Amino acid sequence: MQTTNHHLDSAKPRILLLFNPQGIVDKDVYLSAAHNAFHLQAHEIKVARTPEGHTVERLDLFQVAKGILEFQPDFVLTINGAGLDNERLLSYFCASLEIPLVIWYVDEPFLIPEWGQRFSPPTTIAFTFDRFYETKLRNWGLKWIFTLPLGTNVERMLGYATPKRRDSRFVNQISFVGSLEYPKIQYLLKNITTMWETIPPAMTDVLDKAIVEYQSDPKVDPEEVIVACAQKLGVQYAFPNGIVKQMILSFIDREASFRLRQRIVEDLKPYGIALYGEPLWKNIVGPKWYKGAIDYYSGRIAEVYNLTKINLNISKYQLKTTINQRTFDCALCGGFLITDFKEEIEALFQIGKSIVVFHDVEDLKAKITFYLENQNKADDIP
Repeated sequence: MQTTNHHLDSAKPRILLLFNPQGIVDKDVYLSAAHNAFHLQAHEIKVARTPEGHTVERLDLFQVAKGILEFQPDFVLTINGAGLDNERLLSYFCASLEIPLVIWYVDEPFLIPEWGQRFSPPTTIAFTFDRFYETKLRNWGLKWIFTLPLGTNVERMLGYATPKRRDSRFVNQISFVGSLEYPKIQYLLKNITTMWETIPPAMTDVLDKAIVEYQSDPKVDPEEVIVACAQKLGVQYAFPNGIVKQMILSFIDREASFRLRQRIVEDLKPYGIALYGEPLWKNIVGPKWYKGAIDYYSGRIAEVYNLTKINLNISKYQLKTTINQRTFDCALCGGFLITDFKEEIEALFQIGKSIVVFHDVEDLKAKITFYLENQNKADDIP
């Protein structure tokens, strides 16, 4: 447990954070709260993996409860519900003390019935990174729901903004920093087949067709897409439990995003695209285009953004209407970015003046050609 209390203005919020040190947003929330001298108490969640690859969270609920009683926070904060026990002890403990439990979903929210509604008390306040998921959260019975888009840790990114040296390794025509999440996809496939012993052999065809259909309209519920595809192919099935169901839905979304990024990158090879991320990129697109991994919490990521003529953003399909951190990070690091269009961009940026968007691959190619030939136009985008 860590506490920061600088004895400043008592009006500063008192936040008790259930802190997952492996979470990107968790880290920036922790750093930002400390930097802004909020009264912060953080309880670290120990994250481990079972031999099967399952994620296991360990948190001393007694110490958390003691911290709540002694610290008297204005609210308890968790990212994606991390640290909340399936028996709902912590959420109802907060409710009994009339202390709001705040959950900020920075990924698509999933509910597994067998794990219980860990967040269900009426004192729970849910924020979602994408307004698209408000309906889902409301259907779960949550009363207080708001949209809070992703952003960036301004202090940290500005600290990276001007590279101390011009490293030729990061000078690129076009670059993309991102993952394929292949290990997660493989984990899901392995556990789906293990936990669903009676899975119909033709379910592979159903899921493959569902991925294609989902890519054509990502706002459609993937479960509805699976049902429709199964009917078209004459396949009857029933999920054995809620865990397998959520694994299937997660697989559809992640595999669709994998294929999207792979396809766009392949189309951009003639432009000399440079890829930064997991080593699998090297096998997928070839060593010529793979430039290695980049630590999000190092100044090297700013060097890539700053020294690349055109940075590219390819959003995962879970971003339905909103944008990710990269759009803000890149701008703060002095980089020029072209991103896929999302509805909420227009509420955050002036398209064509403070950000450039593309609507499909051909549009992207045309804009890449234009801005490579007109660097001054890219320089005019702040």
